[in-house]
Amino acid sequence: MRNLIQMTDSQPTCIVVTCFSENQPGFLDFSYRLQALAKHYQLTILSQDMLSQTELMIEGANYIALGRKSGKLGWLSYLYKCANTIRKQQPSLAVLLHSSASPISLMVGKIPTCLYWNEHPTNLMHVVKAFSPVRNTLAKMAHWLVFYGAKRADLIMPIGEDHQEDLIHHGVKAEKIKMIYMGVADSFVPQHVNKEVPQHDNTQVQQHTQTEAPQNKPIHLIYIGTVSQARGRDVMLDAMAVLAKETALLKRNGAIKLTIVGATESELTFCQQRVKALKIEQFVQIVGRVSGHEIPAYLAQADVGICLWEQNQWNEFNPPTKLFEYLVAGIPVLASNIRTHTRYINDWQNGLIFDYDAQSLAHTIFQLHTNKHELLKFKHHAVMSGRQHVWSKIEPVFLDAIQKLSASKQQNFSMIQP
Repeated sequence: MRNLIQMTDSQPTCIVVTCFSENQPGFLDFSYRLQALAKHYQLTILSQDMLSQTELMIEGANYIALGRKSGKLGWLSYLYKCANTIRKQQPSLAVLLHSSASPISLMVGKIPTCLYWNEHPTNLMHVVKAFSPVRNTLAKMAHWLVFYGAKRADLIMPIGEDHQEDLIHHGVKAEKIKMIYMGVADSFVPQHVNKEVPQHDNTQVQQHTQTEAPQNKPIHLIYIGTVSQARGRDVMLDAMAVLAKETALLKRNGAIKLTIVGATESELTFCQQRVKALKIEQFVQIVGRVSGHEIPAYLAQADVGICLWEQNQWNEFNPPTKLFEYLVAGIPVLASNIRTHTRYINDWQNGLIFDYDAQSLAHTIFQLHTNKHELLKFKHHAVMSGRQHVWSKIEPVFLDAIQKLSASKQQNFSMIQP
């Protein structure tokens, strides 16, 4: 058992609502917020399924699983059960730890609500291009309900600038919004990087990183996250096949290696079969799901991270967790050309930008290898751009916003008492 904060009866109470999908790939950003809240509140954590992930285990917290039903009616039923629990327990604060939980703010009266806005409503229920008037009408109604719930929340914490701008566009008052990045644990920061090195001091950072990227060492690419077609699985594998077929990079002492981490059992089987069919077994390693606490060890062995998303509406808003984990770990990023990447990755500075297809990715990897001498500079810029995403710097901002909300609500409540 980890040595976490012990609860006392004198602490105010907080109910946290989670909305995890059945195939949720990562939990670290939620874990950071739960750990921070546990320092100041007695926590009750609501979920659909019983939680068992080590990242979400908070000593002293009360866990309540309310059950999972499929479809949007199941989603609405769960939100109603959460709101009912909140009304009955009357906590000091309710934290809605997912965009899809926003309608709860419409059902809990005067209890202060903080909403973690991490996903765009268009990804909760998709509008399809095919003729489907009923489905698309229901989808748009769901989008409206989620945005309306955000308007009624007392504090909204979007994870990025694009979410913040979009919330304001949909009528959420700017004074209710506190944009806070997802955050990355300090354990991701490489031990050899001096975190106090000034930004202009390239020499010292290069001295620290020199041992990481000797010129005769293969470049180790890594992808960590959901392994699926929509997240660029086939683009990565096909790009490695292009390199194997059209260049001598992969044949020359294994100059490029790729590790993909996060595959489910079915994806693991698919990828292994695909890798074998493409004849790139010796250059590609596929790893299954791992705990979030294991990720820093994988990143410590890598030189460059890959972020790639197909172009669609919701991906234009949701920056991926892995992008910031790479940067904090001092790993430059090969990123597909979508604004949730290009807002944070500057081409030929802290990474390289490519179009979302195998040929473009293969060409970018080839350029990276050709300009291998630039890798130290890329790593330096990655470290610098990752600093603002370290959770130890974000946590005080998060807690300050939460405590100001609680204090403000308590003061308003006291003023209306006879």
